[in-house]
Amino acid sequence: MARPFHVAKFGGTSVGTPERVRRAVSLATGDETAGDRRVVVVSAFGGVTDDLLAAIEHAVERTGEHRERLAAIRQRHDDALADLAPEAERAALADRLDEVFGPVGELLDGVSLLRECTPRVRAAIITAGERASAPLVAAAFRAAGHDALALDATDLVRTDARFDEATVDMEATGRLVREALAEVPEGAVTVVTGFVGSTPDGVRTTLGRSGSDYTATILGGALSAREVVIWTDVSGVLSADPRLVPEAFTLPRLSYGAAAELAHFGAKVLHPRTMRPLQAPGIPLRIANTLAPEDAGTVVGPEDAAGPGRIDAVTAVRRAALVRIGGAASLEVADLAARVFAALAETEVPVYLIAQASAEGSVCVATREADADRAAEALRQRLAREIERGDVTSVTAEGGAAVVAAVGAHLAGAPGLAGKLFATLGRAHVDVRAIAQGASEHTISCAVAEADAVTALTALHEAFALRRLRAHVAVIGAGTLGRKLLTLLADRQSALRETGLNLRLVGVADSRHLLFDADGLDPARAADGLPGAPTADLAAIVRQLAAARVERLVVVDATPSAAVAARHADLLRAGIAVVTPNKAATSVPMEAWREAQAAAQFGEVPYLYETAVGAGLGVVARLRDLVRTGARVLTVEGVLSGTLSYVLGRTHAGLPFSEAVREAHREGFTEPDPRDDLSGRDVALKLTLLAREVGLRVNPADVALESLVPAPLADVPLDEFWRRLPEADAVWSERLAELDAAEVQYVARLSEDGSIHARVEGVRAEAGSLLAALRPSEIAVVVHTERTGDHPIFFQGPGASADVTAAVLLADVARAAEAMR
Repeated sequence: MARPFHVAKFGGTSVGTPERVRRAVSLATGDETAGDRRVVVVSAFGGVTDDLLAAIEHAVERTGEHRERLAAIRQRHDDALADLAPEAERAALADRLDEVFGPVGELLDGVSLLRECTPRVRAAIITAGERASAPLVAAAFRAAGHDALALDATDLVRTDARFDEATVDMEATGRLVREALAEVPEGAVTVVTGFVGSTPDGVRTTLGRSGSDYTATILGGALSAREVVIWTDVSGVLSADPRLVPEAFTLPRLSYGAAAELAHFGAKVLHPRTMRPLQAPGIPLRIANTLAPEDAGTVVGPEDAAGPGRIDAVTAVRRAALVRIGGAASLEVADLAARVFAALAETEVPVYLIAQASAEGSVCVATREADADRAAEALRQRLAREIERGDVTSVTAEGGAAVVAAVGAHLAGAPGLAGKLFATLGRAHVDVRAIAQGASEHTISCAVAEADAVTALTALHEAFALRRLRAHVAVIGAGTLGRKLLTLLADRQSALRETGLNLRLVGVADSRHLLFDADGLDPARAADGLPGAPTADLAAIVRQLAAARVERLVVVDATPSAAVAARHADLLRAGIAVVTPNKAATSVPMEAWREAQAAAQFGEVPYLYETAVGAGLGVVARLRDLVRTGARVLTVEGVLSGTLSYVLGRTHAGLPFSEAVREAHREGFTEPDPRDDLSGRDVALKLTLLAREVGLRVNPADVALESLVPAPLADVPLDEFWRRLPEADAVWSERLAELDAAEVQYVARLSEDGSIHARVEGVRAEAGSLLAALRPSEIAVVVHTERTGDHPIFFQGPGASADVTAAVLLADVARAAEAMR
């Protein structure tokens, strides 16, 4: 059985020095190709083609430097020859170089004499780089112990007479390639010049930009190769231009069609035609890095027969223009479009996008800004009669545009993808000027302002989570909880990235300042920068966040402020997720509460306030799930305040009430003014939230509330409160004695009939209370449903310290980001 062919191509940088040539030899003869017949396509040494072009310019201008340029090129090859070739071969190889560069010198002298370089002469000169590099690379293979020979593609690749970018005769070329390789011993490495072709009568032509890549795939297709590898200085095709989108990454796989579309829209790694010879036989094309051969690279291959639509990459044609042809309603748009394309083809103006309006009889095309005026003039000439008749009312060129394209697979059969793309651009405040979806199902493209191109690319790259999901985070509140969250965000960045999530802090605010940077803030230092940040009141903070041109923005309200809570709906309507432990959100009237819920649905973003009750216990989410699945919630009762749990537990254990409060304050369980906890208002807010989750129309004022603050101390100054607090010891001693219970807790309870209260109660395990076994500072919730009968759902855990709350907040931020994927 014949051994399969393997084709490898090495570009100019990959053979730019003798050391790199030897690296190429090693890569081409590695273990993975041990059973293959090896064909290696090489470009000119790095920079040589440019040097030859410069020599042509000097010859045309008669500066006299073209001979010096050519001599420097020859010397470079002589040096490489001495370094790479076995000594016994050097004289013959020097003669081979004479055969290449001697005629080039004569041609340059002729160009200087005539002060003109025709395309035919230009092709003969600039292909010298490949014709000189191939025999030297073949010598390097032989020096490394491999049988190798060099073939000139002038004798293999048949083309027409377009010397600067010739069209290949695939049938004739295939026959010549197979005949030539049949004469090569199976164990030999065949080194072939890239970029070069010839007309049927042997006149040299070039294959144009990326011509050596094209040579490799032409040979691969003709030889039914197992694989074609293009070795270059990057590790494959990227999901975006890394200069514009720093998070761009190497795509592991692309279809031929998607790769061609990416190349059409400006990706530099491949030329659109490179894949053509491989598509019919389905030969894979791999892009690999000579400097990092261990990287997997990108494999370009056949399209999946079926599968969900997806976006693989985003790209853009910068410095574009829109040429608009306005027509009367009676104008036949199909005929107009045909004539537009014919005119642009004659002037060789590339078109990246076309959009038309049948009712108005108008057509819009996007092309390069440099070609716009030429294109418009060509169209005016082609449509002169229509303009004279008034059928065409205007032909205008509008610069300052960019064509942004999302490239992937099965896009036409993916409901919602196009909608998501344009919704993303809308959230980023990017105005779309024209829209097109490729008939190949690989591309959705649109024209935007050039100034918006980077914003559009970044937003789309993030919106489609092309690799690591990134969300932007802004924290309102720089108190204890806010700072704990920022510290945790700084500490957990690496761990979050390992899970595929990148949380970028972009904003920190307090009641007077907003520090915002879309490129990111250091979570460890951001809060310290607030005093020097621009002044902003709450309304300005919300406006700036709503106007931020970032994708997946999650705002954390880490305050207890009712004013901030009242702004949640504004943020949600702007498409910003809100995560908060702020119980003041439940103190708003029922209609305002429903407005915030509706805003979250309208903005299609999460509104997460699970940390408002039970922090890490997940009570709110579980209740919501129960209601959504049709469970009938009969009662919810619980100990909702870790502070009151601690105070009553310590008091019941024998500590005077005043000392229990002081101890809780020292341990950080209370607010600065402990009456905020002892009043029970915090519990009322939590109970209101739970009631609303089960469908009750309840406001905090509806909760029958028992306050632990002695009435005489309710309104006195804080220092007087602390001084007189022992006055309550006797009262609480008697109260607990009256309860005569094994445990005493501050119990919140709601029922489906609408009764809702919070008060001090004695709880007994023997009476079946699940709240009787709590330790001081622990909280618990018991949910009775018709579905669970005598087996209620029970939640128990520590009270929500700042550390616990911050950890759960961070988890909620991650959950919100995932939900916005």
